[in-house]
Amino acid sequence: MIRVLTRRTLLAQGGRAAVAGAATLAGLQARAAGEMKLGWIQPMTGPLASSFSPNYLGADIAFEEINAAGGILGTKLVKVLVDDEAAPGKEPIVTRRLVDEGCRFILGPTGSSQTLASLEVSTPAKVISASYATASEVGDGKRYPYHYQFNFTADAVVQRIAEYYAKRGYKRIGLLLEDSAAGASVRTAAMRELAKRGMQVVSDQTFPIKTADMTPFLRKLRNDGAEALQVHVANNADITQMLVGLSRIGWKPPLAGHAGLLFAGTPGAVPDSARYPEVFTATFQALTYTDDDLPTARVRNFVKRIAAGKLTETQLGPAATTPFYDFLYALKYAVEQAKSWDPDHVKQVLDTSSAIPGLFGPMKFSPANHTAYDVSVVGMAVSNSTQEPLSQETRGLLRRRAPNA
Repeated sequence: MIRVLTRRTLLAQGGRAAVAGAATLAGLQARAAGEMKLGWIQPMTGPLASSFSPNYLGADIAFEEINAAGGILGTKLVKVLVDDEAAPGKEPIVTRRLVDEGCRFILGPTGSSQTLASLEVSTPAKVISASYATASEVGDGKRYPYHYQFNFTADAVVQRIAEYYAKRGYKRIGLLLEDSAAGASVRTAAMRELAKRGMQVVSDQTFPIKTADMTPFLRKLRNDGAEALQVHVANNADITQMLVGLSRIGWKPPLAGHAGLLFAGTPGAVPDSARYPEVFTATFQALTYTDDDLPTARVRNFVKRIAAGKLTETQLGPAATTPFYDFLYALKYAVEQAKSWDPDHVKQVLDTSSAIPGLFGPMKFSPANHTAYDVSVVGMAVSNSTQEPLSQETRGLLRRRAPNA
């Protein structure tokens, strides 16, 4: 069941006090009816809606699986959907709507800047939440005690890329980062990890999200002597601008970045003139393969369901890396272990769990660490491997592991 919560819905209920009182009563009534409200923050409109929509397909799959199996402790999940337009300035408003509606568990938003804005409301309300944010700080259990991170962090991505570039003998690295909380987190980690391995950041360029022209930043990176690029380019439009811009100036250095860069290897995503032989993506090792090391049956079944979804070829790249599938199953695990829907009881179980069965490996938390996966689950994939049989079979959701990774 899906319920869309709008501003009109809340205004019809009266003032804030009346809404809060109604929310408490509604929550009790919903439990009595065998339902639990799940807040769901997703951009349905706005410039980033199409780029971020793939991140929620895994959540829909888990939502349907759990409800079809009888719910959690016999309680069905009810989706309360709000549109945040992927705008950080709207996050406190939509999060407050969900809290006032009586949602004690929230899925979303997507984006590090969006998450940090949402947490300003959900944290003091003691709402268990999980977002798709790569900024390492959102996994700090002391700072955000009710938020859990089910994707690996920017620190893990940077560490794996730095190790890979060091193995390939690169010394002069250029950074190309979007102007966001995630981009800033990548910069901090990259400066540390690259220096640790004897590499030098020769150029550090930050571009505005949805930029109209990437070439000035790319020319600067080339002119400063970068021989390989580490990038944090999160949305499809900017990835296209980056690849087309590099083609325009006739420069094709090796590129490495986070899971969004899988888009670069999708057939038809960018003009043929902009296709690259060397684009590497830090993604879950479980989503990569070699001739002698194939993904598990569980992972292959999951990606087949993702591939069967109504996503275009250009939207599929990062869809399988969504944290929301793992979040819903971790929530199920914790509620069933606690035998309670009380957020503090659920939090206590999560904070003391060291081997929750996750899609990509065992998930581990502590009171201080709220990031489920560490760098051990991160691998390097060849983005341009979608023409291989196994990758074709899953519409590109599985990619070949990078050589010597």
